[in-house]
Amino acid sequence: MKKNYFIVFAILLFLPLSVKGAILYLKPSVATYHPGDTFLVEVRLDTEGEYINAVETNLNFPSDILEVRDLSTGNSVLTLWIKNPSFSGDVISFVGGTPAGYQGLDGLIGKIVFQVQEKVQDSAKIIFRESSVLLNDGQGTKAKLSFKGAVFSISPSELKIPKDQWKKELEGDKIPPLPFKVEISKDPAIFEGKYFIIFSTTDKETGIDHYEIKEGKRDWKTGTSPYVLENQRLTDDIWIKAIDKAGNEWIEIVKAPKEPIWRYVLSGILVLILILGIIKISRRIRKL
Repeated sequence: MKKNYFIVFAILLFLPLSVKGAILYLKPSVATYHPGDTFLVEVRLDTEGEYINAVETNLNFPSDILEVRDLSTGNSVLTLWIKNPSFSGDVISFVGGTPAGYQGLDGLIGKIVFQVQEKVQDSAKIIFRESSVLLNDGQGTKAKLSFKGAVFSISPSELKIPKDQWKKELEGDKIPPLPFKVEISKDPAIFEGKYFIIFSTTDKETGIDHYEIKEGKRDWKTGTSPYVLENQRLTDDIWIKAIDKAGNEWIEIVKAPKEPIWRYVLSGILVLILILGIIKISRRIRKL
């Protein structure tokens, strides 16, 4: 018996450590749509009890059957995006992370807004391709991944007006993006040592669409973080507007870090006038 226990122990000791896993899947995974319909597909994650802090997922879709109308990060478990969700050709990508880590069975990564091409009668298969999930273990360990794609049937339309799930979601979003912080920074190693601002926020409903920046009396300009300031003297107030997919806005204002030179000049002139006035009054008093 002792010999048998020793053999079992030796086998377990030299077995390779198992790599903890995660599952990337699509919701819904099966459905039927019609030409012209606009529908949502959610990219979700099951961490299988582990904490993760980064996800990169790429998906293939039949671009001759489905068209990507939009991508949304509303209510995503990822809070930092290494690059904005994007699509090119027949590939869709989400790359982001969450510094605090995430554990859960049904974590939303992002939403894909598809529209069925006209005069199509076929099935559309969406599959995962090169993807990775990193564990929140301080070492960037890759989790062992499994995938569950989706297959959608496309049948002749029975309705005169196509369904539009995305439109309904946009119409129901009345909440602006969350408040956020704006930092002014400068680094000789980037942007030729110029001042720039860093900002980021999230939107819990339909997701952030874009940002706009305004310096002083200048016009609003579309921009992303980090954003190099036009006024390197830092004498203008700065407005940063976050706009979600439904058009709701949240604006943060950064007061000018430095006073304009003309204010110092004006203050000096006023002080000088005040001193001269006091001297003049003093002289009149003495004459009396």
